[in-house]
Parts: sequence; C-alpha cells; structure tokens
Amino acid sequence: TVVTTVESVGLTATPYHAHVPSFGEWGFVLASHRPFRVAADFPAGLRFITPQSLPPLLSFPPDMARVPTEVNRLSNQVLVQEFEAEWGQVH
Repeated sequence: TVVTTVESVGLTATPYHAHVPSFGEWGFVLASHRPFRVAADFPAGLRFITPQSLPPLLSFPPDMARVPTEVNRLSNQVLVQEFEAEWGQVH
C-alpha cells in the first residue's frame, strides 16, 4: 500500500479517506516525521473540516482495512499489480 511505502522511508503515515460525489471513495496519506494527532482546536473560518468531521475520515470500515503488502518500487510496481487484480474482479 501507499502507507507501507511511505513508512519504509521512516515517516509516520496516517491514511484517511473521503467520499467524493460522482467519483466514490478516495484515499489519501498524511506523512510526517512525528505521529499525527487531531488538534483540539481548529482555526476559525474553515468550511470543510471541523473537529466533528475529521474523525470519520480517519476511521476505516472492515472492507477498507489495511492489507499487508510489499513496499512499492519502480522495479516491482506492487500497487499497479494490486489495482489491476482488483479492477479485474469488478469487470
């Protein structure tokens, strides 16, 4: 996974996801030298993220659980192979 690959270079990786209308579920990874923690206070004026809206983005249902995998490299393309295999199951 992307998380495994980011962690392989010594960073802390925090996955999150969001439902994007017309496009479905999208996944992202926050990478940092220190563990990510949700702030107690958010800056005023934010339109799309609040202390209430962030925790669900960091929570994954069982069908989106992390799967152990190899680190993705240009020489092995593990992620490409996984996506192609999953896409083949859909069509």
